Amino acid sequence: MPLLDRERCDTLVLAALEAADRNGDEILRHLERTTGRLPRPSVRQVYTTLHRLERNRLVARSRGDGRRRRLTDTGLRVLRARVAAAQAYGSALKVVTAS
Repeated sequence: MPLLDRERCDTLVLAALEAADRNGDEILRHLERTTGRLPRPSVRQVYTTLHRLERNRLVARSRGDGRRRRLTDTGLRVLRARVAAAQAYGSALKVVTAS
């Protein structure tokens, strides 16, 4: 599978953590179930991304299970901003291609 760029991979991992605390394997399974045929991050990308997001304080280790990660308040704000930007971009594409 092709590698995703860092921002897309970060966003997918953050989105996978929005509903529930998950470890890397659970994130991978969740993305398999929910993204359909869209490109997904590799195992290595997910674990590298989790470490980077934790270092940047967008995710933190879950209380009670140190293998799982949870979104921080900052991580949730970043995710919402990225989703809004993606939706705006999609809307702009519809307008441009319709003319």
